Order: sequence, then structure tokens, then C-alpha cells
Amino acid sequence: MTPRLVLIVGVVATVLAAAAGLYWKGRLEGAARERPKSEAALAKAAVSGLEAEGAHASAQRVDVVVRQRDATAAIVAKLSAKALISEDANAPLDPDRAARLHDADRQLCLAAPALAGCSEGGDAR
Repeated sequence: MTPRLVLIVGVVATVLAAAAGLYWKGRLEGAARERPKSEAALAKAAVSGLEAEGAHASAQRVDVVVRQRDATAAIVAKLSAKALISEDANAPLDPDRAARLHDADRQLCLAAPALAGCSEGGDAR
């Protein structure tokens, strides 16, 4: 091998080594620069997953409440119709029973003054 060929091979090897070093340095620095972005994206995806789970659970709870409300409305309609045609529907209430009902209303109004039919003093109207 001639010294000129050895020199050319040495220069080519040095250039290739420098190019490979710059390539790997760029890859490592790029990965380090992108790491916070990818971690933020993963955190955002986790939060979105939790939000989706919460929305699904909330929708299920709303569905249960709506079904309960509908069932209650059906029962009230059925009982109201029966109460209107019962034998004693137009009979006056016994005074003791009326007093007990008024006392129960008063206790409800004291416990929850925002209920419909409660005056501001916590007594049933």
C-alpha cells in the first residue's frame, strides 16, 4: 500500500466516523428533546381516559336515576287513580291523623326548608 492510499483510507475512515458520531449525537439529543413532549402526551392520554371513565360512570348513574324516576311516576299515577276512586276519597280526615300529618310536614320543613310547600320559617304552608 502506498502512503497516499493509506492517507485516503484514513481520511475516509475519519470522515465516516465523524459522520456516524454526529448522527448518533443528533439522535440522542433529539430523543432527549422529545422526551418531555411524549411524557406530556402520555399524561394527557391518561387524563382523557379517566375523564372518559368518569363520563361513562356518570351516564350510568343518570340512567339509573331516570329509570327510578319513571318507575316512581308510574307507581304514583297508579296509586293516585286508585285513591281518587276509593270509597273514602271524599271523607274528611280524622283530626288526629291531620295533626300527625301536619307534624310530619313541619319536621320535614325543619330538616329541609328548601322543599316545595315550606315557608321561610321552616313550617309547612
